Amino acid sequence: MKFIGRHITMQILAAALAASVILCLAIVLQQTVRFVDLIVNRGLPASDFAYLAFLISARIFAALLPIAVFGAALFTYSRMQSGSELVVLRAAGVSSFRLAAPGLWAGALAVLIGYLFSLYLMPLSAQALRSYLTQARSEIGSLLIKPGQFNDIRSDLTVFVRATDSNGDFLGLVIHSEQKNGERVTVVAERGGVVDTDTGARLLLRNGNQQTETDGEVHAVWFDEYTFDLKNDDSANRSYREDNERFLPDLLYPDNSTYDVKNRTRLIAQGHNRLAQPILGLSYVSLALLFLLKTETSRLGHTRPIILAVLSMTGLLAANMALVSAASKNGVFIPVLYAAAILPFLVGVGLLLRPGRRRRRATPLAEAAA
Repeated sequence: MKFIGRHITMQILAAALAASVILCLAIVLQQTVRFVDLIVNRGLPASDFAYLAFLISARIFAALLPIAVFGAALFTYSRMQSGSELVVLRAAGVSSFRLAAPGLWAGALAVLIGYLFSLYLMPLSAQALRSYLTQARSEIGSLLIKPGQFNDIRSDLTVFVRATDSNGDFLGLVIHSEQKNGERVTVVAERGGVVDTDTGARLLLRNGNQQTETDGEVHAVWFDEYTFDLKNDDSANRSYREDNERFLPDLLYPDNSTYDVKNRTRLIAQGHNRLAQPILGLSYVSLALLFLLKTETSRLGHTRPIILAVLSMTGLLAANMALVSAASKNGVFIPVLYAAAILPFLVGVGLLLRPGRRRRRATPLAEAAA
């Protein structure tokens, strides 16, 4: 039975990892569509695109793994039931809990992997992604401006360069931007080049003027030298860290900054969700095994227990999402968040441990005597 158990566990883990990777790749490709412009129009290397996809995949993989383990366990045990393997093992005296043990071990390993991603790899990759995008948005646009055409660096910023000299400096620059306060700024310069500063790459312009249009009036300022920052991304310039960029202590114990004080309850709820969500994978698996191993089936098929298992998993997932939202507004729901993740597992294991009741079919003689 130990060999069979290890075989079942490895089958579930292999199927879960394969499903997670495939689904993760599909979602990552959809998420990285917005970076295609950096490759096609900005000359970003394909290796950098793969690096971005890798950074995005950590968060998606952590969310998909519990569902993938549930699906893999459901598929593996359903196939064994259809092939009468479970019938043979039951005839050999194997209890429902021993049959379920390989699936529960697979769920436990998935929980450990989930904690690795949610507590370490996900915030680490989110921080690396933010750092990369901050640098890319400040440097790629300035370094890869194409002479002789209008370059749309952003939706509110257009740069035109007439030509470049032998040193790589730009000649004949026109920069037009629309500010958030409604002002329109146009900068004209004879020449310019890219310089590195502590805050990133900027354009150093020489011999030109800046025209600012405000409420229908135009104000012009002439300059000998002027630095223009092509970066204007609030998400890159923000001083605070988003939830997915924080490690667990930073979520459970927010500091006294303005953002943390304002969002204290939500940050703490997200921290507790990091601890509770991986356990859902084990609860999903235990309920799937409960329905497959304890629900009576007929020879016509096993549709009913599969449907019940999928509905239970969907209900738990929806409950977790609702409780995270509620806990983000009121911390009193945090214990309920843990209960919703742990109790289904305990109930499932408890029912699997109960000995099954076999109903004996009455013989015709017994029916006549009755």
